[in-house]
Amino acid sequence: MNSLSRLFLLASISIAPSAGAVDFTTEIQPFLREKCFKCHSGPRAKKGVRYDDATELAKKIGDGEDAIIRPGKPEDSRIIVLASKGRDDPDAMPPQNRGEGLSQNELTLLKQWISEGAKFDAGSAPTPPTPAAPPKLLTWTNIEGNTLQAYFVKLDGSNVVLKKEDNSEFSYPMSQLSADSRKQATDAAKAP
Repeated sequence: MNSLSRLFLLASISIAPSAGAVDFTTEIQPFLREKCFKCHSGPRAKKGVRYDDATELAKKIGDGEDAIIRPGKPEDSRIIVLASKGRDDPDAMPPQNRGEGLSQNELTLLKQWISEGAKFDAGSAPTPPTPAAPPKLLTWTNIEGNTLQAYFVKLDGSNVVLKKEDNSEFSYPMSQLSADSRKQATDAAKAP
């Protein structure tokens, strides 16, 4: 091999992408789709954890209290803790009655992806979401004139889901709210 050939070989090796990097789209998302989307997709995803939307999933990545993925720390990531539990454990994910758990290979890939920084695209970590404004405590009035201080959570069919200051959630029929409170619920549901 002449020196020019060696130079091209060295140059091509130094600019080649890392062969070991786990790709979210081709290696992680397919098994999440197969084993987790039943419960964790769409706007009604359990525990607010969505694996079908990278923007929503990015909100659960970081060091925050509700993070399920801690980049660089697979053993501290809730997704790994739950997916590693024995199938007979009631906290195992996916639950035993929801199908097969992650294979050892899938779990290893997921751990590697998290160790590498939980990146969605080759070489780029997801942009951390802008922190949302803290929810506003609202006054809700029913048709009898009784009031309650609570946070708006969501509209659920013909009900509004509210959260009291003690963090307990409850559903209340929209038809039992005053006109002003119904409008408040509708407006809150439209807010970003």
